[in-house]
Amino acid sequence: MSVTTSIEAQAGRLFTLKISDGATPSPTLFTIGGAKSTRMTLNAAPVDITNVMSNGWKEYLPGGGAKELSVSLQGIFDSRTTGARKVWDAAMAQGVGGYLEAQLISGHGDSFVGTFVIEQYERSGEDSNAEQFSCSIKSSGPPVYIPAP
Repeated sequence: MSVTTSIEAQAGRLFTLKISDGATPSPTLFTIGGAKSTRMTLNAAPVDITNVMSNGWKEYLPGGGAKELSVSLQGIFDSRTTGARKVWDAAMAQGVGGYLEAQLISGHGDSFVGTFVIEQYERSGEDSNAEQFSCSIKSSGPPVYIPAP
């Protein structure tokens, strides 16, 4: 039996973050293992130029502000995966603010590649559950957008 839908949806597990090993000229990218949730936010901080001539309506400076790509993950910490170790090692060696080369790939095949800074890294555990991790990274400079093939 064939099932059809009105949208072309993709499984959330295909939305992944990969971390570079830093090798040049051909780095290897490792998927962060154990991730259960991956989230991407692309935003800009608009520059408010509202004034008395705006007639009560907000106005923003065209092209003003700073753009940013944020990625957050959470899941089960698996120290045996190279990707998870790369993030942990960068957080430990450089602290929050450590840099990573990373690629965020959507289930639809498009991706962003660039340099990211570690904003937050957390590990936690309860006695009746697996050890969890969460981290958030933000772009440092413009990431490169690669459309789906």
